[in-house]
Amino acid sequence: MTELVKRYRRNAEKCLRLVQSFNDLEAKRSLLTMANAWLALAAQREKYIEAALPGEPASPINEPPPPPHEPPALPPIDEPKPPPGKEPPPQRLGAAEPDDPMQS
Repeated sequence: MTELVKRYRRNAEKCLRLVQSFNDLEAKRSLLTMANAWLALAAQREKYIEAALPGEPASPINEPPPPPHEPPALPPIDEPKPPPGKEPPPQRLGAAEPDDPMQS
C-alpha cells in the first residue's frame, strides 16, 4: 500500500471520528459522505497501482495518463494578414475635423 492510499484512509478515519462530535444530522451526513469519498479514492488508487504493468511505475498523482488515442496537438492559428497593398482599418479614430474650414 502506498503512502497516498494510507493518507486517503487516514482522512476517512478523521471524518468518521468527527462524526461522533457533531449533533447536527446534516453535518454528520456530510462527514460520512466525505469519508466514503476518501475510501473510494483509496480503492481507486489501489486498483490503478495493481493495473500498472510490473516494473513500470504508476504515473504521478497530479498528471493523469494521456488518453490512448490522443490526436497530435495542432499548431496555433495565426491572425489573418491583409492582402498586399491593402492597409488594415485604423484601430482608433482620429480627432474630428470641422466640415467648414471657416468655422475653426
